[in-house]
Amino acid sequence: MSALVATVVLLAVVCAGHTALLVAVVRRLRIQAELLADVEERGLPARALPVGAAVGAFSVTDTDGRVFSAGDPSGPTLVAMLSPTCGSCRRLRREFGAVAARWPGGRSRVVVVVTGPSATAAYARRLAPTARIVVDAAGAVRDAFAVTAFPAIFVVASTGELSWTGRWAHSVPRHPADPTPVYGQALM
Repeated sequence: MSALVATVVLLAVVCAGHTALLVAVVRRLRIQAELLADVEERGLPARALPVGAAVGAFSVTDTDGRVFSAGDPSGPTLVAMLSPTCGSCRRLRREFGAVAARWPGGRSRVVVVVTGPSATAAYARRLAPTARIVVDAAGAVRDAFAVTAFPAIFVVASTGELSWTGRWAHSVPRHPADPTPVYGQALM
């Protein structure tokens, strides 16, 4: 009888310990989910030049025949770098049009750069009504921004310096001078 009582007590202690461990794991998962949601809301910086860095020298022509180069004196420019071989770029391509349509200065201040050996203007043709399209098969623009991963979005000041970088359309600032993303919290 005493062996049975000892076994039941031992099982009760083990079950209580497992329950406490389970509660701690669930609590930690909730904290982690909140942190990840916060990072997703604010957006991750692009894997490229940091904010404040000067974009390297380049000069290319968009599909309309207009020249695009670092540091346009007419104002801040929103630049998205996409690659046809990037799965995340397909998602960004769908979302970016709405952000580009709201960008101050309109189509002349928004540039989509399609880069890589398989780059074609057809890849970004759905964005043509709201953005200028640059095909950068040689990678000159990609190298000027030091992009190492796609997608990458930048706000380039009229001085040629980066005032914001990110990876997702929902985290693009509402206005070049406003550090608050289109949706969500202020950027740090």
